[in-house]
Amino acid sequence: METKTQCLVLGAKFFNGDIEGQHHDMTKLFVTMPVSEKDQQTYGKCGHDAIDLKFGKSDEYQKLKHLPFPVQAELTLKLTTDGYEVLAFRAINAAPQSKAA
Repeated sequence: METKTQCLVLGAKFFNGDIEGQHHDMTKLFVTMPVSEKDQQTYGKCGHDAIDLKFGKSDEYQKLKHLPFPVQAELTLKLTTDGYEVLAFRAINAAPQSKAA
């Protein structure tokens, strides 16, 4: 199942290397998502959670690293047995940046 959603993307990271003899090449996005109704009722949570979502290989990170995170984006998500995976990313507008004093 695929769906599109707009959310605030806080940042991204990539890894391209070997761990214990296995090669890994991936990008993850850190996004805010509304707390689910289940978590609201079961755990007494409200607001948003920051979660990480898989987004392809490390070359996807190279396409995003210039963005002024956090950024509002439209994501195309695919529901898998491991949770959601990002299939497409489209920046909508950049969130205002705060400057350190």
